[in-house]
Amino acid sequence: EAVAMAIDREALIARFGIDGWRPSTRVVPSDLEGDLGTIGERWSDMTIDGRRALASARVALWRNSRPQNEPVRLRIGLPDGPGSDILFSQLEEDFAAIGIEAVRASGGGKADLRLIDTVARYPRATWFLNRLNCKVQKGPCDSDADARVAEASKTDDPAERSALLAEAEAELTEANIYIPFGSPVRWSLVRSDVNAFEANGWAWHPLMPMALRPK
Repeated sequence: EAVAMAIDREALIARFGIDGWRPSTRVVPSDLEGDLGTIGERWSDMTIDGRRALASARVALWRNSRPQNEPVRLRIGLPDGPGSDILFSQLEEDFAAIGIEAVRASGGGKADLRLIDTVARYPRATWFLNRLNCKVQKGPCDSDADARVAEASKTDDPAERSALLAEAEAELTEANIYIPFGSPVRWSLVRSDVNAFEANGWAWHPLMPMALRPK
């Protein structure tokens, strides 16, 4: 949690200059169908300085429990590229503010934290929650959250399903196995002379089922 608290998401997102990308601490986006609104942004009552002060105290406590003068270091696994350069630069600054040294681990090198950057296949909370399932996630996971998602898949009651998925998100948030930066963002590459183009928030075409229908 100390690591997640230290990140200045507003500053990080500003460095990328991506229109529509909003800072968020939620595992599941807030604008999905069925969201009960019971899961809010973390530490909303604290300033970034207040969060870092608390995180620094936790890091210092951990350091004092280790061999003398042993530095607190985190290896961050990132792919090569300018986007990763920007991300690492900001995280390096954020972590240094609480007494943690960030080290970049490129490629498949051993890492304590690793970037997850994938396209959601469908706009449902289950997609995001299942990405962190113990059967999928190679790193830390939460079996209790997985159990809530499994229960949600078995119920026919929409309200009960939403409540179970919200509970799963809360458990994953509490477990601190994933550190979100912001809400999902979509982009489109379109020629300037294309008329009547409309952005698609979930990157899928509504006529796709017709295109894939067998003859």
